[in-house]
Amino acid sequence: MPQAILCKRKSLSKQNTTIKAVLKKRERKSCINRYRLKYICLRRMAINRGDSQLIAEQAIGDRRITEVFYRGGRRQARHRHSLPSLSFVVSGRYEESFGRQAYSRSIATVVFHPADECHAVSFESDVSIVAVEFRGDERSDMATESLSRGSSHRSELLNWLGTRLRREMRQTDDASRLSMEGIISEMLAEGSRASVLSKENGSAPWLSKAIDYIHDNFSTTLILDDVAAIAGVHSAHLSRVFRQRMRCTVGEYVRRLRFEFVCQQILSTHKPLCDLAQEAGFADQSHFHRLFRRQMGVTPFAYRKIHCG
Repeated sequence: MPQAILCKRKSLSKQNTTIKAVLKKRERKSCINRYRLKYICLRRMAINRGDSQLIAEQAIGDRRITEVFYRGGRRQARHRHSLPSLSFVVSGRYEESFGRQAYSRSIATVVFHPADECHAVSFESDVSIVAVEFRGDERSDMATESLSRGSSHRSELLNWLGTRLRREMRQTDDASRLSMEGIISEMLAEGSRASVLSKENGSAPWLSKAIDYIHDNFSTTLILDDVAAIAGVHSAHLSRVFRQRMRCTVGEYVRRLRFEFVCQQILSTHKPLCDLAQEAGFADQSHFHRLFRRQMGVTPFAYRKIHCG
C-alpha cells in the first residue's frame, strides 16, 4: 500500500480520536452541571427548621415564594405575620384557629392572609404548602385591598394555578419568573372575585359546615340526608340554599371536587389513571373517562400528556 495513503489514514484516525475526546469532555461537563443542579435542589431540601422544612425558595421582586413541609402532629402557637400572604395547600390537612373560630384546610385549598392576622395552626398530618409573601409597599397594598379579610377558597382554576406555581418554582429559565408573576396575579384576582361573590350571596354558618363535610368526604358515596344532618337543616332546605349560593346542585359540586382532585393528582404524581379514578370516588372506569372528556374537553391520558409531556 502506498506510503501516502497510510499517512492519510493515520491522520484521519488521529482526527477522529481528537473529536471523540472533545465530545466526551463536553458530555462529562454536561453531566457535572446536571449533578450540580441536582445537588443544589437537594441542598434546598436539607434546610430544616425544627418542625418545618424549607423545600424551595424563590424571590421575584417584592414577592417571596416558598414551599415548606410541616410534620404532622405538630402545633404552632398563636402568632401573627406582619405581611400579607397567600398559601396553596399541596398535600395534607391542618386546622387553623382565629380566636374561637377554627377552620379546616386540606389539599388544593388556597388561603389568603391579610397583614397582622393572628392565628394558631395544628397539623393533623404531614403538610406541604406553597406560600407567597408580599414584601413591598405596592404589593402589600394591592394584596390587602383585594383580600382585606382572611379567607380560603377552592376551585378548579385555583387548584390549577397553585399546581402550576409549584412546578414553575423548579424551572431555571428566564420565562419562569414571568410565568410565576402572572400566576400569582391570577390567584389574587380569583380570590378577590370569590370573596365578592361570597359577600353578595350572604353567609350561612350551617352551609359552611355542609361544604366542609363535602370537601372531606367527596370521594365516598355521599347521602344528602347525612350532609343535611351535619349542617343541622332539612335536606330540602339544604338543596335549595346550596343551589342558590353555589350556583350548582350538591351532586354537581361533588363531581367538580372529584375532577379537581384527579387533575391535581395527574399534574403532581405518576399514578395510573385507573387508581386516581378510584381514589376520587369514580366506581366505573369507562364512566370516569366519558365524564372527564365531557368536562375537560380531552381524555385523562391526553390531559396528562398535554400538561406533563
